[in-house]
Amino acid sequence: MAATRDCEALQSLRDTYGSIAHLRVFGRSYIYLNDYQTMVDLFEKRGNIYSSRPHLVMNDLQGWNEWSITMLPYGPELRRSRQKLHQFLQQSVIPDYHPLLAQSTYRLAELLLRNPNSFVDIVKFSAADLITRVTYGYKATGLSDPIISTAEEGMKAFSDAQGFYLVNEIPWLQYLPSWLPGMNFLKVAKDGYEKSMAMYKNPYEMFKNNLETGVGYSSISAKLLESLREKNGKVSQANEDFTAKVSSTIYAGGADTTVSALLTFILAMVLNPEVQRRAQKEIDDIIGRNALPTFADLPNLKYVDAIRKECLRWQSVVSTSTPHIVTKDDGINGYFIPANSIIIGNIWAILRDPVEYPDPDKFIPERFITEEGGKSPLDPEKIVFSVGRRICPGRHFAENSLFIDIATILATCNIERAIDSQGSPIIPVAEYIKQFIRHPVPFKCSITPRNNSIKLLQSIDPKISLEN
Repeated sequence: MAATRDCEALQSLRDTYGSIAHLRVFGRSYIYLNDYQTMVDLFEKRGNIYSSRPHLVMNDLQGWNEWSITMLPYGPELRRSRQKLHQFLQQSVIPDYHPLLAQSTYRLAELLLRNPNSFVDIVKFSAADLITRVTYGYKATGLSDPIISTAEEGMKAFSDAQGFYLVNEIPWLQYLPSWLPGMNFLKVAKDGYEKSMAMYKNPYEMFKNNLETGVGYSSISAKLLESLREKNGKVSQANEDFTAKVSSTIYAGGADTTVSALLTFILAMVLNPEVQRRAQKEIDDIIGRNALPTFADLPNLKYVDAIRKECLRWQSVVSTSTPHIVTKDDGINGYFIPANSIIIGNIWAILRDPVEYPDPDKFIPERFITEEGGKSPLDPEKIVFSVGRRICPGRHFAENSLFIDIATILATCNIERAIDSQGSPIIPVAEYIKQFIRHPVPFKCSITPRNNSIKLLQSIDPKISLEN
């Protein structure tokens, strides 16, 4: 329960205990923050003592603590790393990425129309390809490109490492023989370490090789490395390692989260055809049927953007925040919070608050469209990307990427229920795999072209194909 990904259990914590729930496991305190204001009060307003990370043995064993900035304790190294992440991902520089984001989403739409039965693999490919191009200047060759499997397998291992393992509470268990009963975590750790190191080293080594041979595109890694070059033209090993860590953290943070959000969008359209029809009408009315959405259309596509927000709320990418740790005794609203408690934001329960979001189990984009002067519900982005000094540095990039993907897919594709052998529609169930980054369980759907979308997409790049 302490590190649960079970959404019913997370909801029960809020329903039973209110804004704060305090659990003790093997003498360690786990504090769940079950409303947004409490997260702000602690993670943001008291960030000087709530911004560090707990030291979890499983993250050691899988190697995440060796390179992931996400896992760094609060201190000078974290501040330096986040300063660089902010430099390349702050809101003011996001328009620089718009051409690449548009190119990526048009490619995604055409691949979906060419190979609709492979929509899950295509979404994974598109997300990994985009983040590797931005981070390393590398364009994936296709679904079989090793860079795709490295991202997928690495993030699966990361999700596994964030679950509950007894070794996190009793560290000496890591030194026992692997053949003893209950020691399967050692096998999980060994496999995870290989995947973690592959995620850290392989893309960066590929980037360095391309840099030396003059192959590749402009990238965050190249700009960061150049900024750290000394007067003699060389980059120290320490700065090489720093660049690799920053780059790998962007790569890890951008791939799987995008997959989760896009698969949720596709599932929501299958289950809510009336929502899809209204969004497509908005696109046709504002853009027309002979053009594709651009970022300039964002202010006018209010319903499309409401769908984006509702996807993040209805089935959040993560059910909880990455754990924080409080570094000294504290308290709030009469609750005592002992030093070294693990603090977890209960994202799932906050986004299912029936007062803030009536009928929370239903997919209702309209909740985010209010009349001028009306009260808007809490923006899910303020929760999903966390708050305070550990807020996701890539949130602005993610927001822009998800908007253009959703708008383009709606403009070019009809997403409908698949038909079974008896001619009846297959209605999927909104069930999700219980892991840190949430994915829907496999489901079927039908994706077909709308209007003259294929010609529109081919007019942009006639060579786009699944093999290209």
